[in-house]
Amino acid sequence: MILHSLIAENFRNLAAGEHAFHSAANILVGRNGQGKTNLLEAIYFLATTKSFRTSRAASLFRFDSPSVYVSGTLEREAMTRTLSVGLEAGESRRRVLMINGEKVALPAYLNAMSVFAFSSARLEILRGAPEEKRRFLDRGIASINPGYLEQLTRYTRVLKQRNALLQAIAVGDAAGSSLDAWTDEFVQAAAVIDRARRAYASEISAEFTRIVAEHGYHVSNLEVDYRGSGGEDQLRATLSGLRRAELRAHVSLVGPQRDTVEFLVDGRPAPEVLSGGEQKMIVLFLKFAKVDLFRRRFDEPPLFLLDDIDAELDLEVLQRLLVRLPTSTQVFATSAKESFLHALETGPHRRLTIENGRVTSARDFA
Repeated sequence: MILHSLIAENFRNLAAGEHAFHSAANILVGRNGQGKTNLLEAIYFLATTKSFRTSRAASLFRFDSPSVYVSGTLEREAMTRTLSVGLEAGESRRRVLMINGEKVALPAYLNAMSVFAFSSARLEILRGAPEEKRRFLDRGIASINPGYLEQLTRYTRVLKQRNALLQAIAVGDAAGSSLDAWTDEFVQAAAVIDRARRAYASEISAEFTRIVAEHGYHVSNLEVDYRGSGGEDQLRATLSGLRRAELRAHVSLVGPQRDTVEFLVDGRPAPEVLSGGEQKMIVLFLKFAKVDLFRRRFDEPPLFLLDDIDAELDLEVLQRLLVRLPTSTQVFATSAKESFLHALETGPHRRLTIENGRVTSARDFA
């Protein structure tokens, strides 16, 4: 898939206007704070309706703007389509998703364009809270299983309804026996999520090990340890034992919303034994593993965003990783130091210079 162009309005500091891209590599250069990462973030927002830097949607809006809008022209499987996402500020947070000018539901929109992003400044995958680590698995699963998002949405809906019922029972507004039916729904929906996460954790671990061995990186024994709530029988038994505790707490105390994911090296949490540079390389390898799993599933590569390439990365390994990408992979990369972008200059590419949110020059190189 190839993103030919992008238009952003009121997106952070990006100036309004159309940005055209090279089908191979796009190198974004400029001083810090000029908008390089914002342009990558706009591409990610176009594909996912979210940011790869923050969970706060309000931070995407230009100061005092009532809305933010991004659209792009995407070529995929010999078809060209226009994607657009608009988001309003304020309490409504109304979101409008369109493909070729027609409104579509979120699952259909998210399946239209796939992008993976790496940022050396953010290591929540390894260091972050449990929900960040669960999100890493969920996004990866959704990228190769188009139906997973609906399964996750169903589970979230059942969880919300079961929690509301627990609260109603606790205050005497509902009978305790009414919980059984929702527990059945909860267990069935949760088991689907547990199986998908468990399988993907195994797949990504194996793919990571293969890629690291291929490139001879010294940190090779990473384990993605998914600690789920188990299958239907196990979860049902656990819930039975927790019934009184859940009624006191007014919430479901087990399930995929509380599962944990640990990244272990020699059985110890990766952040405890790895340096900052090693952690960045591990996250980078995990991203490349995600790309390979996607390409194997769909026989095409996704878009790949590399933000803030810095000296802590093993640049020789990074260059080898980039060279092994399929030639049809469209890459976008930023760095405040141009010397770190040489790996992408070995093939056809476009160099875009960004100043104050504007692309001031764009040059193609063969």
